[in-house]
Amino acid sequence: MDIKRRQLVYAVKIAIAGLKNEQEILKKTVDLIDAFSPDFNWTGVYMLRNGVLEVGPYVGPPTEHTRIELNKGICGAAASQKKSLIVDDVNADPRFLACSLTTRSEIVVPLMDGHTCLGEIDIDSDRPSHFTEDDRLMLEEIATEVVARLKRIG
Repeated sequence: MDIKRRQLVYAVKIAIAGLKNEQEILKKTVDLIDAFSPDFNWTGVYMLRNGVLEVGPYVGPPTEHTRIELNKGICGAAASQKKSLIVDDVNADPRFLACSLTTRSEIVVPLMDGHTCLGEIDIDSDRPSHFTEDDRLMLEEIATEVVARLKRIG
């Protein structure tokens, strides 16, 4: 992973260290991730509540997908499979739930507490094949930091 991505992981860790509630932690994380690339057109989190993904803080245009069932869409698939998913061409993936007609690629990284999915980071880009393995690694490290902080606040 390059230095720019490592710096973002560290910036998130430092920025959320003193925050005391879930919404503040998630909002700060989303804001920092979104600022990482001008090609991130929708950056947000979904939290798993009562078996349904519920939209949390995000940066980008409004979404009609405020609640997503497990196994529905790319977000539901990532949460159900408990693994990160990179989709280079959302138009070629029948799971894609379109929030924007301009979205071309997506990455979804679960927030994992052991074997339990708490939610996920979801990012869309208008550029095809925008997300890399380095982006996945970076977001998985950020997800680990977020989960650790959420656990500390109880």
